[in-house]
Amino acid sequence: MCKNQSMIEVKVVKHCYVCPPKGSVPTTNIPLSFLDMYWITCPTARRFFFYNFPHSTQHFIDNIFPTLQQSLSLTLQHFFPLAGNLILPSQPNHKPYLLYTSDDDGRDDLPQLIVAVAESSSNQLKHDYFDILVADYPKIRDAKVFYPLVPNLPKSRLLPDGARAFPLLGIQITLFPNRGLCVCVAFHHAVADGKAAHHFIKSWATASKRIPTPTSALSLPYLDRTIVKHRNESNINSIFLSALSSWSSFPIVEKPIIHIAPLNTNRATFVITKNQIQKLKALVTSSSSSLRVSGFIVACSLIWSCMIKSSITTQETNDRDEIFYLLFVGDCRNRLMEPLPPTYFGNSLDICIVELKKKELLKEDSIVGVVEAVGNKVKELEKEPLKIVEKWFSEWRRCDETKRLITVAGSPKLRVYDTDFGWGRPCKSEVLHVDNSKGISLQESRDEEGGIEISLGLTKNRMDRFISIWENSLKRFCN
Repeated sequence: MCKNQSMIEVKVVKHCYVCPPKGSVPTTNIPLSFLDMYWITCPTARRFFFYNFPHSTQHFIDNIFPTLQQSLSLTLQHFFPLAGNLILPSQPNHKPYLLYTSDDDGRDDLPQLIVAVAESSSNQLKHDYFDILVADYPKIRDAKVFYPLVPNLPKSRLLPDGARAFPLLGIQITLFPNRGLCVCVAFHHAVADGKAAHHFIKSWATASKRIPTPTSALSLPYLDRTIVKHRNESNINSIFLSALSSWSSFPIVEKPIIHIAPLNTNRATFVITKNQIQKLKALVTSSSSSLRVSGFIVACSLIWSCMIKSSITTQETNDRDEIFYLLFVGDCRNRLMEPLPPTYFGNSLDICIVELKKKELLKEDSIVGVVEAVGNKVKELEKEPLKIVEKWFSEWRRCDETKRLITVAGSPKLRVYDTDFGWGRPCKSEVLHVDNSKGISLQESRDEEGGIEISLGLTKNRMDRFISIWENSLKRFCN
């Protein structure tokens, strides 16, 4: 790990406001569905895309940025909720909603989308900094090095009727002169889930390569959220509004991004190859052919088991019946009673929580039992989606309060490495919010079809233990 990583700095050299083309979208109010409301308390999602870019900052500003700005405006014409605000009414029983206001309305009381261009001004060699950021394991990085690359969303504003307006999208492009660049997209989860957000990002990337070709050739989002139906929808809305009104972090707490950077935390990316995944699948199915297995299931199971083992620092056997929890989500667009279009733009995720006792996770051959537990939750999702939707908030509280909950972000199905703005495939993609030992992220492998990348953040001592446990587990289960 580079000893001067904490000295990294960037400076903003340009910023602008971006919105859909003038007159292209009318002022629109979009009530949130119950599938959106759950995510209001979720921290802003922040996704990094790193690209090789052997040009100067001035070359980017003069020759590249105007196209990015124009293509973003054209893309937002179709994904206009992102250019709006989340409105939290002052009355707790009133439903939150998304509000996009056109230029014709002349409102200046709502936060606007800001796109910032920044440049690395570190005293380090630029090549060293960029190489650290895009490295896989075994290169371990101080988690703080990512935070200067993240845009600060405009601050929320109090509206005349007492409601509060929160911006939904922020973008920062950071240049590492003559080496590379990073596009960081920050979005509020209430406006879109991962699939919808990546639909927008890929549409923007594709549009930036097609300028001045019209964006009508793109796959357009389906924006009508009234099609989300549930037999107990009224009761669910009531439960969620009540939960939001009493949530300890509600309304959303706003802090400059640099103030939430973790201390003494390292990040690393671990790759599990297609061959290793196939061997894990074969191992667990040899015990029971009825097990539900996939690359996602076996990767989550192995990483969860290793995370728990790395958290145990003694050989004591007390509390071996303690329950640990793993939370992951599944897209249910095509699983609802009234299926949603594949391009539905909003949230359509089901919450799955796996519970296992410590003794089950600490077994030497624990992988089979863990895969069975995770696979059974996937079966439940497929058979009866939204089975416990009324309990989402209470279940989250119950599990989180134990301090034994790990959440999974991302999915190999998002295909993050297919995001090409015209500079080729990303040389690295990461999400920010996995650097607190409570989360992991999964995505497809950068280098091999069928492989999976797993990113996480841990304290240095725990990271050392995790690496040892991870390597031994791969030798044990995948050789």
